[in-house]
Amino acid sequence: MKSECRFIRARQPEQKEQRRTQILQAAATLLEDQGFENVSLNGIARQAKVAKSNIYRYFESREDIYLQLLKDDWRNWLDDIELSLSPLENSDDIDQVTALIASKIAAAPRMCQLISVLASVLEHNLSEELLYNFKLESVAMGMRLVGMLQSALPGIKQENLLPAVQSMIALIAGLWPLGNPNERVSKIMEKPELSAFRLEFDIAIAQSLRLLARGAY
Repeated sequence: MKSECRFIRARQPEQKEQRRTQILQAAATLLEDQGFENVSLNGIARQAKVAKSNIYRYFESREDIYLQLLKDDWRNWLDDIELSLSPLENSDDIDQVTALIASKIAAAPRMCQLISVLASVLEHNLSEELLYNFKLESVAMGMRLVGMLQSALPGIKQENLLPAVQSMIALIAGLWPLGNPNERVSKIMEKPELSAFRLEFDIAIAQSLRLLARGAY
């Protein structure tokens, strides 16, 4: 019993890391099951089986938790993109490169969902230090993607590379909620007279990235 109490307090570094992972996994589960707007810090605490006060030992807020998940998703996504783009180095094949990137975006729904609430929600309720560090990491990850694009599409103008990456993030943020509406909106969009405005996210992001890349040359 004493050993269990010591673990609950998570005094050792490995115990603290395990507790942190436990909280992140709980938040990820609730996001998938309930959607971001329905997840509270209390709910995460219950799912993780920890006191809400203990969460503050590891994270500043609900937003901080999901920001960490987004960073993890971004890193994993970039690793996947780097490996997948390797055979297309110096190809300058816009269609193939943009199709590949779009397919990888569509295959990362949690990343897309969190990007869609990044500016409006996740970047709020954070300390200035945490927000600054997040922005620094975002710049580093963005520049990493710039390097990948430069290698695969050398014909893109140098000055357009970073704006293209920034525009890609904006496209994800805008298209994701349109392609994944709530139940009421989804039901309404089934009406025949609204068919022209139905949006399939994977198709829309592929088309938008192709147009974006062509405009960057």
